[in-house]
Amino acid sequence: MLDKEVVGRGILIDLDGVIYQSDRLIAGAVDALDWIRQQQIPHLFVTNTTSRSREALLDKFESLGFSAQIEEVMTPVVAATQWLDQHELHSAALFVPSGTKQDFGDIESIPLDQEVAVDAVIIGDLGEAWDFRSLNRAFRFLMQDPAPRLIALGMTRYWRGRDGLQLDVAPFVKALEHAASCEAVVVGKPAPAFFESSLARLGCSAA
Repeated sequence: MLDKEVVGRGILIDLDGVIYQSDRLIAGAVDALDWIRQQQIPHLFVTNTTSRSREALLDKFESLGFSAQIEEVMTPVVAATQWLDQHELHSAALFVPSGTKQDFGDIESIPLDQEVAVDAVIIGDLGEAWDFRSLNRAFRFLMQDPAPRLIALGMTRYWRGRDGLQLDVAPFVKALEHAASCEAVVVGKPAPAFFESSLARLGCSAA
């Protein structure tokens, strides 16, 4: 079992592969979570998913037999909102699945069909919803003056779906970086910004 003196400052708990694998709970995971809570060790559940909101993740937890508070779930979207707040940026063009937009809180979501000034262009995993029109809209936002910040919710190149390999976020971010001559701020794992935001939420520093 974990040593409380070692982990007493806080624990970041990955989800897929640690707590569950796909839709199956990993043996011993709930017992470990119960122990962490009994010892009152600050913790966050961390995930790189940008296709589900935190509420949807909580529903999945319940279906697998454990629960958590929404404040205990850390996603790239949460990291992005913290980064925007720190840099006093308040509006964004959100190229993310509709289900995750609710986690952007008070950030003003600019309609993607309006070519108006924005503080940031945020790119998540749109999957098959990506097309030339969407990518070109993101490009046009980035070419405004002053230029908004490009924020990537992850930089995974691809993943394996049921029917084969699928493009992830990174290829689209790289295309926009090249076209708009800019560099993205990456806020998904394993970028330092993700872990810095997570530790800030826990109020502790890295071991």
